[in-house]
Amino acid sequence: MENPLEQPAPIDPIERVHTFARDLAYGATRGLWGSRFQVNFLRGEDWYSLTYLNGVDSDQNFIPYMERKWQTTNPTSDLLESYGYLTVVERFESGNKAYLLTPKAFALLEQPAAPPSVFISYARRSSSALALLIEARLKLEDHTLRAFIDKDIPLGDEWRDVLRDRIQSSAYFILLLAPETLASQPCADEITLALNTPTCKIIPICHNGYRLGASHPAETPTAALTPAILQTLATKNALVVESESAASYEDKINRLLSRLGYSTVK
Repeated sequence: MENPLEQPAPIDPIERVHTFARDLAYGATRGLWGSRFQVNFLRGEDWYSLTYLNGVDSDQNFIPYMERKWQTTNPTSDLLESYGYLTVVERFESGNKAYLLTPKAFALLEQPAAPPSVFISYARRSSSALALLIEARLKLEDHTLRAFIDKDIPLGDEWRDVLRDRIQSSAYFILLLAPETLASQPCADEITLALNTPTCKIIPICHNGYRLGASHPAETPTAALTPAILQTLATKNALVVESESAASYEDKINRLLSRLGYSTVK
C-alpha cells in the first residue's frame, strides 16, 4: 500500500477532511500512534496522542507528521466528528476532549491513497453499454477517481489532442475487446498510444465471446495494428467475461477494482 503520510495535503477543503482521517487511521494501524487523541481547545485546537506503544512516545511520530504535512492547517476535530471519523470518549473540565477513531475512518484504508486515473477505450458499436457500466461503477466506488470516457471530451476541443493527453496522463488503460473492436481505427490509435506510454498499464477486458490471441474469423484488424503490436497485446493478462450475465460482469468489475487498489469485500 502507498504511504499516504508522504503525500502532500490536498487543496480542496472536503478532500482535506477525508485525507486527514485516512492518515490518522493509517498511522494507528502501522503502530506509529494510537487511535485515541486528545484535543486541547485552550491552546487553539492542538492535537496530541495519548497512546504510548512499546514504551515509545507516539508523539515522536505524530508531531513531526503534523508539522511536515499540515503546518497547523489540519482540519479541526469538530469537522472530523461531523463526518463521522471521530467520536468523543471523554470530556474534561478544562473543555478539552478525548476522541477515538471510528470504523468509518479505518474503512478509508480500503481505497488507494491517491485515486487512480483511468482511460476507458472501447468500440461504440459493440462495447458502449459495458464502457458506461464500468465508468459508473468506478465512480460509485470512489467519486474522486478520474475515469475518462470519450463522452467527456469538452465541446469545441480537438478530440485527438484530448485523447492523447488523457491516455498519456492515465495510470490505467482499460481496453474493452469484442469482435470487430480491433477493426476500429480510433481504438487502434488509442491502443498504440497506450503501448507507447510506459507509465500506463493496459488492462484488457474481453466480452461477447472475444479472446485475446485466439482466431476470430470475422475479425480483420486495422492495418495500424501491426503484427508486433497485436503480439504485444496478446501477452497482456486479460479479464474475460465468460457469459453475458449480471453476475459475470459484477465479478470482473470487482476484480478490476481490486487491481486498481480498492477492497471489494464489504
